[in-house]
Amino acid sequence: MRQIFYGMAVASLGLAVVVTFPHAAWSYASFQRLPYVSDAEPFCAGCHSSFDASYQPELPPEASQAQVYTTKHYKALEEGTFPGYKTLEPEKRKELLEQAKKIDQNSSVQLQASAPTVAPGGSLTVTVNTKGGIGPVVGVMLLDEPLRFQARPIQGTGWFIASAPEVIGPDGKPQSKWLDRRVNKQQTNLNFILVYDIASDPAKDMYSTARVSYMLKAPSTPGEYPITAAFIYGTADANEMKSGKYEEPPGGNGAPSGRLRFSNTVKVRVQ
Repeated sequence: MRQIFYGMAVASLGLAVVVTFPHAAWSYASFQRLPYVSDAEPFCAGCHSSFDASYQPELPPEASQAQVYTTKHYKALEEGTFPGYKTLEPEKRKELLEQAKKIDQNSSVQLQASAPTVAPGGSLTVTVNTKGGIGPVVGVMLLDEPLRFQARPIQGTGWFIASAPEVIGPDGKPQSKWLDRRVNKQQTNLNFILVYDIASDPAKDMYSTARVSYMLKAPSTPGEYPITAAFIYGTADANEMKSGKYEEPPGGNGAPSGRLRFSNTVKVRVQ
């Protein structure tokens, strides 16, 4: 019964996202067209596939595994079970599967903190390095724990993001495209960033890299605090990079070709 209610809730959430913002549902490629320029948590990526079942420990084992990319995406391509994949020829599904596997094998995220300890109210720099994702954008969120449905923005545990995150794009140059879209230019200290100009090419074994750095002020209460980054990327063809306009991805809106992948968790002691 618990699993049935869970499935109904997720289906309802996914439907709401697709109906309200159809371009948002399949991956972060079209997230850049939406007005969301604010803090974020990973549960908003309802149709994405998790990279590991450990991201959903509150779910029954079967329901948690159903969120994992090998089940939610790979199996759907292999069997044509996802509604959007039923109309694709078997060879096309096989092609998409091989492309997704190459993207996943060559995508990664790593988090580093400038120090293992910090004084209450002291400064700490956290740097997130990403590789992969097919593009044209990838998402980075700074969170507390690697939990898909229950992680909090880093500010939720008492940290303060002291300034706008520094974004270094695939070309090695500073990038401000995402934050430039924010109406309130005085409050760009967000935990969520979109990195633009991602252009990975699995056929050529070329995978884009990016870096996002956050300047933090430590909580006032002593203790040990976990810090984790979420890396959100797509594996389907980034068609708008080829045509210059939005086109539905293979499988249509809502296809499970996006990924949610957490970094290592760094525990920083405030003392």
